[in-house]
Amino acid sequence: METPLQLPRVTGRYPFMVLRVAVDVKSLVELGRNYPWPKLLRCLSCSSSRVWGHGYVRRYFEGYIEPLWMKRLRCPDCHTVYTLRPDYFYPRLRYSLWTIFSSLMTKIVHHRFMPCLPRQNQQYWFKGLFFQAQRLRNIPSPDAATILEIISRGFIPASHALDCATLRL
Repeated sequence: METPLQLPRVTGRYPFMVLRVAVDVKSLVELGRNYPWPKLLRCLSCSSSRVWGHGYVRRYFEGYIEPLWMKRLRCPDCHTVYTLRPDYFYPRLRYSLWTIFSSLMTKIVHHRFMPCLPRQNQQYWFKGLFFQAQRLRNIPSPDAATILEIISRGFIPASHALDCATLRL
């Protein structure tokens, strides 16, 4: 009989976090795992100074055929795992902020999706925008001002999550 996977007990903290950092993607493509990622001096969950490297993970992004190596960090005290990724890509999305924003604006202004992107992705982003607009001020149909207000509050306009605030290092 297999033992169930035991996740760390972290009360009031996030065991997995994505940190957006300023990254030179061209250098990241060239250097791969040798890219000089910024250091995290303290754990954001427990303030421990013992945060160390936890390997790398490959992630796909728009415009790149091969997946890119993203640095991972781990706090041994609270077991929080951090994944660093370029700041112009939202967590859990492989498209850049500009692409998502352009798609949403095209749908709002021209009432159709961009032909160069998968329609299903754009539908997902627009439904996320509608969800965030409803959450923000119960707006029946979002516009450009709504998108900018959602972004200015630090939320992801295309997200379907309630806790979609982005962390930036």
